[in-house]
Amino acid sequence: MVDAGFEATPIDCLFPFLKELGRSPDEIELLVNTHRDRDHVEGSKIIKEKTRANVAIHELDADAVEVANIRLRDGHIVELGDRRFRVIHVPGHTPGNICLYQEENQLLITGDTLCGEAVNLIRMNKDIYINSIKRLLQLDVETLIQSHPHEPFRKAVLVGEETKEGMRASIAYAEKARI
Repeated sequence: MVDAGFEATPIDCLFPFLKELGRSPDEIELLVNTHRDRDHVEGSKIIKEKTRANVAIHELDADAVEVANIRLRDGHIVELGDRRFRVIHVPGHTPGNICLYQEENQLLITGDTLCGEAVNLIRMNKDIYINSIKRLLQLDVETLIQSHPHEPFRKAVLVGEETKEGMRASIAYAEKARI
């Protein structure tokens, strides 16, 4: 599982959704939080209590999640179900912000990495943020999944050339911003 949501998210949304799919919360073995923001990590405690999941987050954001028992670093490999993802450390939104990349399917899960026009979400030096996005541009990405879709696309899943366009747009917005 990627990101836990707010405290109520697992009970109100996630667990009922799994039940609709004929699945059980007990199947969750690993929760990877992409960064420290409340809307991504508050539900970690509930997931840890109600399942057998380990909770992972990048070591630079780990102090925000008391129940985290795995501290991630750039290059770590995490297994989510039958898929293997490489952790890519992309500071900018937060110091420990990460993406998950599955090279076989050219799939990139970005969490809040691409801020688009919402440059006020960049909490670090904008050059750090821009360099992180430039690093993502080097990847072969066919499908990009983001948490909060901002301009220019306003959708959570980007495909094909949209993936690179979204990255380049986030760089352009940051370069113009006075942050």
